[in-house]
This record gives sequence, C-alpha cells and structure tokens, in this order.
Amino acid sequence: MDNAAIIASYSLHLPFAENYSELINNLRAGKRVNETYWFASEEVALKCGFKANKRVAKLEQRDDSPLALLYRLIDDALARANLDKSALTGERARVYLTGLGPRVDGIDYKSFYDHNDVEDLKCSPSISRLHAKNMSQDELSYNIAHKYGLNYLPPNLHCTSNSSLTAVHLGCQAIDNDGADLVCVINCSKIKTQDIWFLENQSMLDSESVQPFGQNSRSVLFSEGFSVILLESKKHRQARGLNGGVRLKSAYAQISASRSNDSAWLSSNIIKVISKILDEENIGLGDLCAIIPHGNGSLNSDKAEAKAIAMLSDKQPVPVLAYKGQLGYTTTGSGIVDLIIGEHSLRQGELLTPVSNDDIIEEIASQLLTDIGAIKHEKKHLLKTGLGVDGSIIGVVMSDTRV
Repeated sequence: MDNAAIIASYSLHLPFAENYSELINNLRAGKRVNETYWFASEEVALKCGFKANKRVAKLEQRDDSPLALLYRLIDDALARANLDKSALTGERARVYLTGLGPRVDGIDYKSFYDHNDVEDLKCSPSISRLHAKNMSQDELSYNIAHKYGLNYLPPNLHCTSNSSLTAVHLGCQAIDNDGADLVCVINCSKIKTQDIWFLENQSMLDSESVQPFGQNSRSVLFSEGFSVILLESKKHRQARGLNGGVRLKSAYAQISASRSNDSAWLSSNIIKVISKILDEENIGLGDLCAIIPHGNGSLNSDKAEAKAIAMLSDKQPVPVLAYKGQLGYTTTGSGIVDLIIGEHSLRQGELLTPVSNDDIIEEIASQLLTDIGAIKHEKKHLLKTGLGVDGSIIGVVMSDTRV
C-alpha cells in the first residue's frame, strides 16, 4: 500500500467556474454554465454545412496561447500540495499533457478554399491564421518541460473523451508499480469548428436539450476548459509528514472503436470493467456513496451506461451523479473535473446533486440524483467511469483513507 496513488491537489479553469472553490459553490447554488452560439449567425452555420447554429460553453480567454494559464494552474496545484516546481524534476516524476493544444480552425481552412489568391490575403485574414506555428501540438510540451525542468517531454495523449482519465490511469499504474512518486496530468481543451463538425457527425448534437440520461436528450453541451491534477504515492506523502487522502485505483479496457456505438456490447464491457475494479479492491456496491458515470447527454453511450449500472445495482441501488448537462462537457478533460467533484464528495461527506434539464430515462431514474441540493453520507468509496469513442472504458475507485 506504500505505492498507493493519492490525490495530492488539483486546479481548474472552466466556463462554469474559474477555480475549485467557485466550482463547488456554483454546484451548491444550482447555477448553470453560460452557453453561447458558436457561429456568428444562423446563416453562417448553414453555410458551414450545419442544419442550425450550435450552442457551446466558451472560456472568456479566446487567444490560442494557453501557456500562461497552464503555468498558473500547475503552480496553483503544486502550491496546494505544498510542493515547489522542483518536485516535477527527476526520474520519479511523470507529467502528461492531454487534450488538444494550438490548432488552426477548420473554418479558416474553408475560407482559404474560397479565397486562395495571394491578393485575397488582405481581404481574408483567416488565411494568415493557417500558419504552421498555429498547429504546433508539441510546443506546449516543450515549454512546460523547459519551465519546470522536466527530464522528458510530456507525452501528449489524445484519446477523445477519455484523454485525461487515461493519463490518470497511466499515472496510477506508474505509482502502483513503484515507477513514480509524483504524477501531474494537465488538460488543455479548446474548441475549434472541426470539433463541432465531429460531434455533428457522431450524432451528438441532435437536440436542443442536454441532460445526461434524459428522455429527450440527443446532444452534449460542448465546453472548453483547463485542468491539472497531481497524484502522489503514499510513501512520498509520508516522507513529507502527510497521511491519508483520497486514493485512486483504476482499471482499463479497450474495445473496437467501431463497436463503441453498439449499446449492448458497450454495456457488457462496462460491467466487466466495473466488476473487475470493485473485486480487486474488495468493495461492494453498498460501500459506494455514488457513481459518477461518463454521462454526457448523447444517446448511445448514456443508454449503455444506464443499462450497465441498472444491471449491476439491481438488488442494491447506488446513487448516480451526472453533471455535464449543468457545467458542460469538457471532452478531453471531463474526467479530471469529475475526479475533483468526487474527491470533494468523499472528503466532505456530501453529494452535491446537479440540476436537471429533462425527465430521466426509466432505467436509471430511481438512482440519478437531481435537484435536491447537498446530501450527507458516511461512506468511504466512490466510483468514476469514463468512455471514449475510441472504444476505451475506464473505471476508477476513489477511497477516503483518512482514519
């Protein structure tokens, strides 16, 4: 158990909340994230091939140089853990960068296609934004490695929705196998027009209402966001005079991406992953204070998760919490956001129930908690699950190890 992975600290910056305290306060107050249309008008949306304009949750900071914000979040997370930046230096530290860094926008490429004469450059400034410097995914890794004196460039993981949760899983494995003492997972999620196209093609923007497990929801509320989470081995914490904390244990499975839309197949594999991690930890469903599923409002994955949870908890229902209809769906970083909320739920002994936007489907209606404020509990474990359109399935058991 000396190699157990403990959450040391975290930080975030979302359209819903600029920091952890605001996240919790806004959830407690039942606030909703501000939405805005992605395209300037309905006419522009139609011209770009959409049936209608799409609503998203944007950060106020719209520039494509997120380094200053990432540095602040990393420094904040280190400070919250009582560590300085030298803690990330050395063979026993791991840093993962997840999500999508600087990219050109597909709408600028479309403009270039329409205006490809040199003379048109003055009339179409979008062409200048196609410069290669705006496509350097590795630049973030290089600058972070340089500023914090890392031994290696942080690998940049992008496996759709499970990007940050995959990095957390890799970090847990590194610590569990005594390969690392400190793991830092950084997520950078910015929206570009091609992301909206992708979601549209995945039938994830098919309704106005967005509600995880909602009867009428066929859509996600796409959201930008940045987040950082630090994991630390138990023995490293004890050497610093610290005890207890929320421990993470994870399990991972990979199915064919082509079958990720097969609801029955997905359900059976979700059940396998959840059963595996609970059995390994010798934890029963009755020991869980809640399950925080992937639950993002899209039809196929929500249906599969609802079926899996209902089958697992047929004889012993477990409360389910799904926040992405209220605070937005930060595609590559939502795993970290849910872990932060889960850590609060265990540490403070309370479940913060989200506000609802729709009636809930029958399979999970009796378990999904909504609109009832904060609920106290005395349990020590919580389950987080994540799904990716790449076919990845992740289960994470969070356990409060305080005496």
